[in-house]
Amino acid sequence: MDVNPYLNTKTLILGDINSGKTTLTGSVLKALCLQGHGNRTAVVDMAPTIPETLARQKGLPGVGGKIFCPEGESVLYLDGYFEAPRLSSATEAEAIEKARNNWKAINGLFHRLRDTSNRDILLINDISMYLQCGAADALIAWIAPISTVIANGYWGEKLGGGALTQWERAEMHRLRAYFEANGSILMPPFSNTFDALVSGKL
Repeated sequence: MDVNPYLNTKTLILGDINSGKTTLTGSVLKALCLQGHGNRTAVVDMAPTIPETLARQKGLPGVGGKIFCPEGESVLYLDGYFEAPRLSSATEAEAIEKARNNWKAINGLFHRLRDTSNRDILLINDISMYLQCGAADALIAWIAPISTVIANGYWGEKLGGGALTQWERAEMHRLRAYFEANGSILMPPFSNTFDALVSGKL
């Protein structure tokens, strides 16, 4: 597997729920480790913790999911407990408050990454969690100094609307523009990308 097309550029993987974003990101991480880049790599995992009973109740089984680092690798893995605001809240105000708490915790992860690491490869799982309360410009300031960034995020309709969704979508537009200017955007179907990883063409 050759991951050179991902190196020294910025890649944003976008799609709806259960479109394969996290699976693809995890496959890239595994390939990076197989090529000896584990000690250069950090993961900021923003994926929320969603009880399976809640996901099924909302008609969204399989939503969310953390990235699993290959055993024995020296990948720096940073995560935390994050709630899924839209799925777990009874009101818009409650959802916004949870999004704000998530944003504060995620900023803490980026501070840890900046202050304790010189990793030049960064993978981000569920980058849209930051944008539910935070601004794209602030997020770009965190990731701009890092030469290789591979991030995935929500871009779909299944989670509905509301003020939180409107803010997230507007900020994702700004983030997309940054990635388009500094790298590339991947959208589903991801089958060709998986095939290329397996065949060694990526």
